[in-house]
Amino acid sequence: MTGLHQLDRRGFILAAGAGALALGRPARAAVPDVINIAFFVETKPTMIAKGNGWFQDEAKAKLNWTEVGSGAEINTAIAAGSVDIGIGIGSSPTAAGLSQGIPYKLIGMLDNIGPAEEMTVRKAANIKSPADFKGKKVATPFGSTSHFRLLGFLQTNHLTQADVTVLDMRPDAIVAAWSRGDIDAAYVWSPAKSKLLAAGGAVYETYKELDAAGYVIADLIVARTAFLQQYPAAVTGILSAYGRALDLWKTQPAEAAKIVGQQAGVSAQVAQSDMEEYDFVPLKTQLSDQWLGEPGKGGKFDEVLKRTADFLVEQKSIRSAPGPDVFVKGTDTSALARAAG
Repeated sequence: MTGLHQLDRRGFILAAGAGALALGRPARAAVPDVINIAFFVETKPTMIAKGNGWFQDEAKAKLNWTEVGSGAEINTAIAAGSVDIGIGIGSSPTAAGLSQGIPYKLIGMLDNIGPAEEMTVRKAANIKSPADFKGKKVATPFGSTSHFRLLGFLQTNHLTQADVTVLDMRPDAIVAAWSRGDIDAAYVWSPAKSKLLAAGGAVYETYKELDAAGYVIADLIVARTAFLQQYPAAVTGILSAYGRALDLWKTQPAEAAKIVGQQAGVSAQVAQSDMEEYDFVPLKTQLSDQWLGEPGKGGKFDEVLKRTADFLVEQKSIRSAPGPDVFVKGTDTSALARAAG
C-alpha cells in the first residue's frame, strides 16, 4: 500500500514502430484510450502529480484511478488485467508478485522508506520493550511493506504470531479500530500513522534495527508488461510527471506540502512532516547501480527483492522464490531513462 496472503491488494503497430525506428524514422507512438492506475492516498509527491493533473497531461490519455490499501491489491488487479500501472506498491509485494509470475515490470521507484513506515503503539498500552507486545493486538495491511517489517520485527525479537495477535486491516480501517480502542499498536504509513500519533499514539522505533538486519523496504512503480510494451510513451509520461512533482517538493516544499495535504486530507504541516521522513530518490539516481540500474544492466535493488522473496518463503507467505535473474529481468528502466532525460 493477496501477494503475501492470497492473491486478493496491437502487435502490428509495435512491429511497424520497431521497423521505423530501425530505419531511423520517428514512429508515431500508440496512445491508449484509457490507463487504469492503482494508487494509494499517501502524503507523497505522487499526490501532486495526481491532484494537478500532471499524470494525465504527460501520459496524454484519460486515466482511471483506483485507490488501494495494500500492494497485494495491486498484484491481484494486475494479475486480473484490470490495472495497467501500480503507483506506490511496496518492495515486499513486488518481490512476491515477481516470484509468482505476475506479468509486470518494475519501472521506477518513489522512495527508500526508512522511518516513514513505523510501529505506532498506544501510549496507554505501556509498550516499552519487545516483550511488552506479548498478548497485544497489532494491525497492518497484509501483503504490504509494513507487514513485511512487522514480521521482521517479530522474528528478530524472537516473537511469534502466537505471542502477538496480528490483524489484517487497510489503513482507513486501522484508524477506525484505533479510535474504538480495538487495537494496541499498528505498523502502517501516513496519513494513517499521523492520525494514530495524534490520537494517543507514540512511535516505537524499529526501522534502524530492521534496516541493519536486511529488512530494507521501498515504494515502487510497476507496469503491466503488455501495456509497457504497447504504450512506452504513455509510461514515460507517467514517470516524467512524477519527476516533475518530485522537483516541486525539492524546490518549493511548502507549496508541495499544501497540495499533498489537500489531496491526502491532512494539514500542510502534517504533510510536510510526513514527507521529510522519506528518502525520495530522483529519477536519475534511480538509474545508478545503487538502485535500479541502467536499462538492461540491473542494480543492487534486485538483490533486495531477492532477499525479500527468500524471507517471504521462510514465513510461508509465498511458496518459492526464484533465482536472482528473475528480479533482474523483472526490472525495466527503459522508460525511466527516457523520463530522466
